[in-house]
Amino acid sequence: MFAVIMAGGGGTRLWPKSRESYPKQMHALGSDKPLVQGMVERLQGIVGEEKVFIITNAHHALGMSEIMPFMGGNILIDPYRRDTAAAIGLSAVYLSRKDPDAVMGVFPADHFIGSAKKFGQVIHAAEKFAREGHVVTIGIKPSCPETGYGYIEFGDLQETIEDERVYKVRRFVEKPNRETAAEYLSAGNYLWNSGMFVWSIPTVLRLFEQYLPDTYARLMRISDAIGTQYEEEVTDREYQEMERISVDYGIMEKLSDILVIPGDFGWTDIGSWKAVAEISAKDEHGNVIKSPHVSIDTKNCLVMGAEDKFVATIGVEDLIVIDTDDALLVCHRERSQDVKRIVDAIKERNLEKLL
Repeated sequence: MFAVIMAGGGGTRLWPKSRESYPKQMHALGSDKPLVQGMVERLQGIVGEEKVFIITNAHHALGMSEIMPFMGGNILIDPYRRDTAAAIGLSAVYLSRKDPDAVMGVFPADHFIGSAKKFGQVIHAAEKFAREGHVVTIGIKPSCPETGYGYIEFGDLQETIEDERVYKVRRFVEKPNRETAAEYLSAGNYLWNSGMFVWSIPTVLRLFEQYLPDTYARLMRISDAIGTQYEEEVTDREYQEMERISVDYGIMEKLSDILVIPGDFGWTDIGSWKAVAEISAKDEHGNVIKSPHVSIDTKNCLVMGAEDKFVATIGVEDLIVIDTDDALLVCHRERSQDVKRIVDAIKERNLEKLL
């Protein structure tokens, strides 16, 4: 089984640390290793060191190589950011040259996993069904009425493998409002959509041929050129013309036969500063402090700054304070999803140096 890590996102909700030139997956957030390295090492322990690949854009590939020189040629280039469908299709084509019948798992770079052992059990269960031709997604048992995630409604139990229950997917649901999310939580048959799924390479390519035929045709032209003197030229030309569409919209939401395995392995999508605070070690007052700091009457705050810059806080609660060389963010923990609005405002003002 191959594991492909999608590492092309910008992480705008983690501004000002996450920037276009050095996005969130390349930062150590909540641990002592960059997010992408943590996912690489976790998956290497499950599928083997040579079976883990990263796909990222050309702009970030060099940085990834510097962070993880041990990855060598296992970093694939997404040349034009055509969203997840094209990136997954390109990965499948390259991996098919190594093993055309292999299973391929797709995993985001920026997720926190608490238990690697339980994570591995779920992946191995998914691999079994993927070898039989199924598309398998991994859902997360919800712990609260979260509005920042999509949901998966599941139906009948298909099978239990080594304590992992496998269900049939009824439908995918977009991010709900809080009232609807609370209803999902009470219903008991909804999971957070983690964006992780497992399928065989023949299944991947068959679904591209069926649902994204133009993308499939371009992928086949790239496949034919791999290993020839025309590989770079053909890949550049064909990839640039691919439809910009996510694999969720392009394929997954059109399928009627998808299986889901509920995962309970301490999962968090590191998509906001609130999420970083939740997974990080805290002091006796619930604070997460990542800079030289003195606090008086400070509770439940995240403070992150430069190693050589002193930060002091007095009489504050539930704040996020992120200080970099050229920007300072101060916001309430419960407004951390709105950091993207700051990034949008910066773009409107043409302050590219802050992006």
